[in-house]
Amino acid sequence: MSDLLDILLIQQDKTGLNLLEYRQKNTKLKTEHSDIFSGFLKAIQNISKELDIGFPVLISTEGVKGHNCIIVHNPPVNIILLVDHDDPIDLWREQGKEIAGRFLEQFGSLVNAYDVSKYMEFIPVLKEMCQFHGYCE
Repeated sequence: MSDLLDILLIQQDKTGLNLLEYRQKNTKLKTEHSDIFSGFLKAIQNISKELDIGFPVLISTEGVKGHNCIIVHNPPVNIILLVDHDDPIDLWREQGKEIAGRFLEQFGSLVNAYDVSKYMEFIPVLKEMCQFHGYCE
C-alpha cells in the first residue's frame, strides 16, 4: 500500500481528550495543531449528538492539501486517521478498526484520559502495524 498516514489520534470517546498521538515525520500539521484539531472534532461530535443526526465518521477537505479525517468510533475510544484526500477511505476505516482492537486488547476498556503516559507503550505496536501494512515512512 503506498497510501500514507499523516496523523493518528486515539481519543477517549466520551471526553474527546487525546490518549495518544502518532504522527509522521513530514506531516504539515504541527503538534500544537493537534489540540485545536481534537477540539474541533469534539465540537462536531457534540453537535451531532445534540441534533441527534448520528456519529460523524468522515470529514473531508479538497484542494492540493486535501485530506480525509476518518473517525472510527469504538467505545471507549475513537481512532482518528488523517490521510491524503485520494486515499481509499474503506481501507483506512479497516485499519482504524484493527488499531482500536489492538489498543483495547492491550489496555482494556477502562481508559483514563488524565493518565496518558501508559498509552505511550502502544507506539511500538503502531510502528509494527505501520511497517507491516506499509502506511508509514
